[in-house]
Amino acid sequence: MTHQVFANVAGVIIFISVIIAVSACIDITNQQGEPEESSIKINASQAIEIVKQDPVAVEYMSENFKRPDLRGNKTTLVQGFETNNSALQEDETYWKVEMMERTCACSGIKPLYVVESYVSPYTGEIANLTTGEVLESNYETEICASTACH
Repeated sequence: MTHQVFANVAGVIIFISVIIAVSACIDITNQQGEPEESSIKINASQAIEIVKQDPVAVEYMSENFKRPDLRGNKTTLVQGFETNNSALQEDETYWKVEMMERTCACSGIKPLYVVESYVSPYTGEIANLTTGEVLESNYETEICASTACH
């Protein structure tokens, strides 16, 4: 009987030790892996507004964005980004902000005016901003589906 009690107590102690070890691993992963929601200070809507206030974006949009009904925005939380085929800050997390507007409401693949930017979700600082005109086929269907281009 004493051996059985000892075995049960030993089993419980081992089980609790495993739970503590697994919890510690999960905590370490959270500290080193994806950012926790509570540490993000800038949300997706704020990231869009930050980009809309950037002088380069303001100038480009005032010259090219004429039809709000043909406009679409997309924000995605991404790990790092590339520019000119070289990775920058690949260990950092950013909001990728894509704002675009079709050049016309006609059918077929048409050009899009695009403002693309990476915004820190912690500070709101813009890490990279580009503007340009690209064909719709260079973007995912889901991005511009809200503007009825596909």
